Amino acid sequence: MSLFSKAKAVLWPKSDSVQVYLDRSDNNTFSLDINLWKPRTEEELKQLGDYYRQNHINQLSVLLPDDIIVTKSFIYDSKISKVDPAEIASLAKNQINFDIKPEFIEYTLSYKDDKTVIRSTIIDSIPYNILVDNLAKLGLSIEGYWNVSSSIANIVATFNPNEYFFIYPVEKNEVTIFLAKGNAVYLTSPLKGVNLDIQKILNYSNLYFDAPTNKLYLPSEGPYDIISSKKLDQTTYDEKQIAQNLGKPSNLPLPVIGILSQSTLSKQAPAVIISEPSNNISNQAPPMQNKKNILPVIAVFILTAAIASIIYWFIANRGQGDDLNNPSSQNITPTAKLSPTDMPTPTPPSISKDIKIQVLNATEINGQAATLKQKLTDLGFTDIAVGNSTKSLTANEIELKADQTSAQAYFQSALGAFFPATYTSDLTATSDYDVVFYIGTDLSESSTSPTPTVTGADIAPPSTSTATPVPTL
Repeated sequence: MSLFSKAKAVLWPKSDSVQVYLDRSDNNTFSLDINLWKPRTEEELKQLGDYYRQNHINQLSVLLPDDIIVTKSFIYDSKISKVDPAEIASLAKNQINFDIKPEFIEYTLSYKDDKTVIRSTIIDSIPYNILVDNLAKLGLSIEGYWNVSSSIANIVATFNPNEYFFIYPVEKNEVTIFLAKGNAVYLTSPLKGVNLDIQKILNYSNLYFDAPTNKLYLPSEGPYDIISSKKLDQTTYDEKQIAQNLGKPSNLPLPVIGILSQSTLSKQAPAVIISEPSNNISNQAPPMQNKKNILPVIAVFILTAAIASIIYWFIANRGQGDDLNNPSSQNITPTAKLSPTDMPTPTPPSISKDIKIQVLNATEINGQAATLKQKLTDLGFTDIAVGNSTKSLTANEIELKADQTSAQAYFQSALGAFFPATYTSDLTATSDYDVVFYIGTDLSESSTSPTPTVTGADIAPPSTSTATPVPTL
């Protein structure tokens, strides 16, 4: 029985059962019809506890679905070194169907150009705490909690360090799709059915990476009808084959393999765990004879390009010298410089700075809500929430409660040409906010130097699509 004492165990709680997997060749699975997402007594947990004691297991990893540990990403308009989790909670609250607690948020920062990408994992604290309490009654030591997407990404990272989408079936007629680069997951989203309209989800890769992501892994056991307006590089995978390639029993699910193999995956050299389609271009080098045949063509091409570059450089520099030596040849229009006293500054009407404001981005431009929030913060307002609008607009709108109609004159005066808008009194008396700003124009064109903010940022919604709504990261 010494083999049992060394066995690694993974517990995967489902909606109406719990699955246990052991890292050994036989007798490696155990299923029990019990819902660990609800409080259980020690008597109700006895059968599960007996199984662990009989197999001499006192440590295990826990695999959680991606609707309990949700992955979101956000774009900030400047480089930052830290962010308040409460701000992440505020940004994500409109895209997550559970109450978010800042203490249950973890994040990592990366940078793209002059912006910051924040990858955050947000835990649904209520079912999570119930599960932890139930496992504590078993007297087991928990080695770690994994979500399905991160455990699979642990495998994919060994052979694909680039960006990709991955579809994995988790329940009957339900899959998880996630966006990742190597083992770093940026987005998770559930989809139902076999007709998977993923176009809206695909659009999010444009926000985080330099080029759109078109690599998609999907299960071979389908069939799945992938609905997308762009051509995708699709590769099917077989869980059993992957398990064999990694030296694991073929009956273990892919996320479980990712956990049980984590120590060896980090050490082994990159391997072809998921085979590419046979019609892909071969990596085998062409015969040397073919190389010799094309060498003269390459030489002529390089020589022609070099001559063209020299001619272009000579013409461009000669034209530039003429302009510099002859100022009259430059088409420059003198611009009058106005002193501050030339333009009187109107005094905005008085307004309470304690009103509740919501700023919603209704464009496809990143960072709009963050820019307007900073503008309002500079005016003295403190209670400002930001997010994305469910409607797409091409003009700015401001909705007010009936008792805030006097605020129209204030914002027209204070924001001026920066935020021209149509005002309405459509907010109901029961609304959580006194004023709601809808951004429908490019605010960067209203100000020559918009002030970046580190208090929050939004991601513009992708182009209109009939796909299942995807949380904005």
